[in-house]
Amino acid sequence: MTEYPDYDCLQVSVADGVGRLLLDRPEVLNALTPEMMGEMIDALALLAADDGVRALLVTGAGRGFSAGGDAGFLEKIKDYRPFEIKDTVYSFFGKGVQALKLFPKPTVAAVNGPASGAGFEIALACDFRVVSTDAVFHQTWIHLGLISPLGGMYLLPRLVGLTLANEILMLGRRVRGEEAAEIGLVNETVAPDDLDAAAAKLVRTLAEGPPLALRAMKEGIRRGLESTLAAEWEHNVYVQGLLIDSDDYAEGVQALSEKRKARFKGR
Repeated sequence: MTEYPDYDCLQVSVADGVGRLLLDRPEVLNALTPEMMGEMIDALALLAADDGVRALLVTGAGRGFSAGGDAGFLEKIKDYRPFEIKDTVYSFFGKGVQALKLFPKPTVAAVNGPASGAGFEIALACDFRVVSTDAVFHQTWIHLGLISPLGGMYLLPRLVGLTLANEILMLGRRVRGEEAAEIGLVNETVAPDDLDAAAAKLVRTLAEGPPLALRAMKEGIRRGLESTLAAEWEHNVYVQGLLIDSDDYAEGVQALSEKRKARFKGR
């Protein structure tokens, strides 16, 4: 059984196949610091290695998902030199978001209130987003004279199209909960009181799915954004052969013939 540290800025728990990573600085709307992102990198590595985790829920404590970079931290880095920024800032922020995007198991972000700047990009890095009607997505980087450096400029146009992505990234236009679902930024928008239940239902469904196939599907979708159709056809045939050779496939076929729900074991 994996043991998780008592983090200063996060809460991590595991139950019934679902890992839960809670951003836990509610007094500042879960504003992010390098130390907090370092904790996220550590927690994600442990959750990825934990066989008891088959899907991951990421959410924020209190009134928001994350307000983005901590104000004191943003003030501090004004005096950093370029290599200091690369080595001390993005070794935490960049690697933290990358670790979430490349997390081998399905991920769900449950977003209430603000998801701004780096907080927006943490939500983007998840496979699914379930949000409340009071959620507000805001790419604040342009208001600071900066770019969106954590994957937003790559992922956002692929989700909502170039025209809307330009407005969100270059004009800093806010997107609220109901519109977020309409434009394809999120999977579902629900009333604030229903957010926890809706996110829990989705992440439980994923946790009950076939772990090997879901992992391969995640990798295949990511590769498909970056590769060619011919290359992916060849790669997918190889992966499919591995999956057909698994116990999960045999269980799926048997469950189909017996007209029951499959019980996948991830082997």
